[in-house]
Amino acid sequence: MIDPTTGMKAGERYCVENVERAHQFPGFFLDGKYYLGPELLTAVGWLEGKRFIYDNLDAAGEPVFPGRAAGDIEDLTLTLVDGTALKLSRLEVSAKADDIDAQDQSTMDEAFSCSHATAKSSESLLASPRLRRSMDGLVITRKDRIPLLLSAAVIGFLTGFLITHAQRRRH
Repeated sequence: MIDPTTGMKAGERYCVENVERAHQFPGFFLDGKYYLGPELLTAVGWLEGKRFIYDNLDAAGEPVFPGRAAGDIEDLTLTLVDGTALKLSRLEVSAKADDIDAQDQSTMDEAFSCSHATAKSSESLLASPRLRRSMDGLVITRKDRIPLLLSAAVIGFLTGFLITHAQRRRH
């Protein structure tokens, strides 16, 4: 159960606004848990009432925040233990490909980011390493695209080889 004073609702995703000189939170909240990736396998943080517990370690193996308590969330604002206030934003995520209509298809290649100061030109969106939204609402990074492109290239090569081999047998 999510504490209503946090401002978050069940079933909705929320990201933390990234601000310079403050700890960066690259993941999102969902149902009182904090995840780093879209696969939802392991939560690295959670809410205990309004308190945000962030179970992340630094290079020395020590918790990033003393006692793992990153701060408190109230009215969609995360106030870190050092007093820094970071806004939480609701993420729009489609769970089904059927939810995508003609308007959504035109925006499929826009970058997916929690930052409110992103550039909107298509050149900067295509060149940025930010996350992009796929048709089923999951997030695909450039690292995820490499195996997909390699697989498509191998399938194309094998298809070409089979077609060429079949044509040679006919002659």
